[in-house]
Amino acid sequence: MSLNPIHAARARISETWTPAQLDQLDALVAVCALVARADGWVTPEERARMLERMRGLAALAVFGVDDALEAFEALERRFEQDPEGAQFEAEMAIRRLRGRDDAARAVVNAACVVATSDGGLDAEERDMLLRICGLLSLSPVQFDLIAERGRR
Repeated sequence: MSLNPIHAARARISETWTPAQLDQLDALVAVCALVARADGWVTPEERARMLERMRGLAALAVFGVDDALEAFEALERRFEQDPEGAQFEAEMAIRRLRGRDDAARAVVNAACVVATSDGGLDAEERDMLLRICGLLSLSPVQFDLIAERGRR
């Protein structure tokens, strides 16, 4: 099952987006939702900040911000109804980018931007970013999430 709630409008978007691009959109939406929920819930203030931050993500510009925000809102509703199922779907969407390093790095960079949208990076958000790096088989060192060995 695709995360992409915008797949309801698939006839419209499949004419312009490739399956690889749709996978990247799914992953972008998934990391935004996972980072937003890293502490267990999303307050209305966090949601507003996150949606505003998502509007500014360069990685989403290719997709159309409104479509991405619609997909994010649909995933958020899924989390509210079935948190475990939504978590599984989100992680599967992220894993589909494994081995596609440029797309995977863009997704992690977007997740880092969202994680710091409130002015800091808390432990739960950092842990989620580390998990996302693991799902994508990317080193967290390249995103300054952990120090390189031997460097202090």
